[in-house]
Amino acid sequence: MPSEHLPSDGPGAGPQVERRSLLRLGALLAAGGAAALVPAPVAHAATSGRGTDTVTTTYTGRSPYGNDQWAYVAFDVPAGVRRISVSTTHDGSAGILDLGIFGPTGFRGWSGGARSGFTLAASDATPGYVPGPVEAGRWSVVLGPMVSSPGGMAWQVDVTLHHGAPLPGAPYDILPGAVPGRGPGWYRGDLHLHSVHSDGQRTVDEIVAAARREGLHFIATSDHNTSSTGVTWNGNVPADLLVINAEEVTTRHGHWLAVGLPQGEWVDWRYGPADQGAFEGHARRVHSLGGLTIAAHPLTPAPGSFWEFGLDRVDALEVWNGPWTLDDAANIAAWHVMLCLGRRVAAVGNSDAHSPADAVGRPHNVVRADSLSTPAVLDALRTGRSYAVESAAVTVDFTARAGAAVAGPGEELPLSFFDAVDVTLNVTGAPDSIVTLYTEWGIMAATCIDGSGRGQLRWRGWGKASMFARAEVRRPRPASTTLDQLVAITNPVWFYSARLPPYDVERRVLFHTERRPDGSWSGMRPLPGAVGAASFAGVQSAVAGMADGSVVMLGIAPDNGLWLTSVRGAAALGPWQRVAGPDGSTGFTVREADIAAFPDGTCQIVATAMDGTTYHQQRRADGGLPGFRAVPGATATSGWGATKVAITAMPDGSAQLLSYGTDGAMYHCVRGRSGTWTPWGRLAGHNGAATFAGPALAITGMPDGSSQVLAIGIDGIVYHQLRRPDGSWTGFRAPRGVTTATMGASAIGIAGTPDGSAQVVAVGLDGRVWHNVRRPDGSWTPFGRIPGPNGRDPFPAGQVRIAALHDGTTHVVAISADTT
Repeated sequence: MPSEHLPSDGPGAGPQVERRSLLRLGALLAAGGAAALVPAPVAHAATSGRGTDTVTTTYTGRSPYGNDQWAYVAFDVPAGVRRISVSTTHDGSAGILDLGIFGPTGFRGWSGGARSGFTLAASDATPGYVPGPVEAGRWSVVLGPMVSSPGGMAWQVDVTLHHGAPLPGAPYDILPGAVPGRGPGWYRGDLHLHSVHSDGQRTVDEIVAAARREGLHFIATSDHNTSSTGVTWNGNVPADLLVINAEEVTTRHGHWLAVGLPQGEWVDWRYGPADQGAFEGHARRVHSLGGLTIAAHPLTPAPGSFWEFGLDRVDALEVWNGPWTLDDAANIAAWHVMLCLGRRVAAVGNSDAHSPADAVGRPHNVVRADSLSTPAVLDALRTGRSYAVESAAVTVDFTARAGAAVAGPGEELPLSFFDAVDVTLNVTGAPDSIVTLYTEWGIMAATCIDGSGRGQLRWRGWGKASMFARAEVRRPRPASTTLDQLVAITNPVWFYSARLPPYDVERRVLFHTERRPDGSWSGMRPLPGAVGAASFAGVQSAVAGMADGSVVMLGIAPDNGLWLTSVRGAAALGPWQRVAGPDGSTGFTVREADIAAFPDGTCQIVATAMDGTTYHQQRRADGGLPGFRAVPGATATSGWGATKVAITAMPDGSAQLLSYGTDGAMYHCVRGRSGTWTPWGRLAGHNGAATFAGPALAITGMPDGSSQVLAIGIDGIVYHQLRRPDGSWTGFRAPRGVTTATMGASAIGIAGTPDGSAQVVAVGLDGRVWHNVRRPDGSWTPFGRIPGPNGRDPFPAGQVRIAALHDGTTHVVAISADTT
């Protein structure tokens, strides 16, 4: 909604106000808007001109402090009136006065706060208002006061009725439903554009010209709360550009785009979440007309713009709205969570252009449609057969292959458990950027694009280890409120059929296996779950080997709750215990956690909460949990924010922590035996880079007082380095892969053993779990596959960790699909 300015064009309307700035009053208006859509009282003041052809009646009123309110100024129109003119004045310092009108047969126009007056007749109307006959009967001027002043806001409405001879009608052209001669292909378009019919500054002709310059194939004119745009095309319908009729339904509780409406069709906005079923009813009507519903800029942090209606009737989320901001980054993060939960809601990006300073088509959508027609384009958008780009210079070719089957964004590629899937992403027009591939497990692979703007990313996944794959292209250059800029984002390729929801058909459960001192494996087996469940359904895990020969495990459940249990021997399992939060609440949720065991029988747990705050606690030798406390940050009074975190125990009783900070860089600190913390220090990257960034990390302590760090870089390659006992670092190096010079992976773990070696586990780019050993002399054994439940077949997983015991055994935990 950038540049959504509300110019005044009448006397006394006050200074120009930007809608988003007013709505950001947030807490001030929230209290005043407690009652939903309450009409304000109106006083009739005076009528002048009786007995003449022009009669003016003045109405006055005062609206209280608040946002959710309407004032209806009702008046009667006798036969013979040919034109209605309305002008308003209000105290502009007290807020905004939105404006519209309804006639005896329904909606006749809306201009919000963009105008202080209008006129309408059969022959013409002010933009935003619908030309047509002036029917005799009851009319109502509707006012939408958004009042920021505690004392309320006074306003005045002057209604003038013009008598006279009948006026000719205002015919309009029907928008073609298709551009002839355009068959299957990729088409570019912008679905969120404002004209002079609401608070935009372009005419529709100027929008068409700007769309042509950007290289677009289709546009949707989506003015706020009005249908007037669609009924004013007359002799100017473009033959080469598909124009889709739309409306931005601008409620006081979120905006949504109704795209693909018949010309003249209008969607009401006067409701809130408390009006149960209101939004759903309007959305059903849009769907019945063949249209599309899109939640516009859903996480804009402002009352009136923040989406409050739920997503049951939403076809798509506008995750990218105009120039890239932190609001858009939040939209994408929320959308990704929805994908992880199996919600198939498409992502779109639009310019929301209002003024000539706002570039039409930046960003825009690229859809794969059967034709350049309204039904085909809307179908492609609804199913997610699309991606969004910053400009027409950028193209993305995103495909997934399994055998002879191929799928692109928004399409399904159902896989059996052991099917390999090869994902390829080709990008052009994106110089000096980073391409990243995501699944529900996070970043799986990444690569850099040089100044040529051309790049390719390849990744191999395995069967149902992932639900979907999607891609982003970002430029590591600061924007207005972010450290990077989005260049492109794709909708996901789905690896299961929508007819078989993944969490109903298969569950991600926690598996465990033991590697004996002779190098043999016990075979993967699912661990029993909490409260008598056959298995523990989880999304992440961690493990630590205790001095008494037991193993303590952490599991993060699908609801992000943190659980803890212990294993002794090959089969004995203690009960799962829900780990409480810092305030003792059992509703504590985390996105990352790790655990380390100490010689005195205690354990230390670190966890990153959903808001990024990192917490720590020490589990007593008797199993008691004293509670989490925030890990100190850059100052003594600040907490440490992180996206990933790991911990290891050292022989002297201290603990070393590793994390990716909120800036994406890798940091290290030490918690002394007495509980004191050293400052966080940033680690240098590979090959002289200033920092190291990536999707995964792990750390283990060694008997000689050194520690070893394992991490996956943003290039998807596994790196390793040693921290010497004196605190110096050797620098990152990449161990050799299975058959290549480096090892690509999506998840890792490392554990130091009593003989001075370190054992490594990794989920390779084939989706299988691999294992190798770094010997005390620094040499590496080859990677070997960890066998599955039958002791033979390789084991696919999405996440893996490892812990060592003093007798030379190691224990591996992994999250994989339950196929039982």
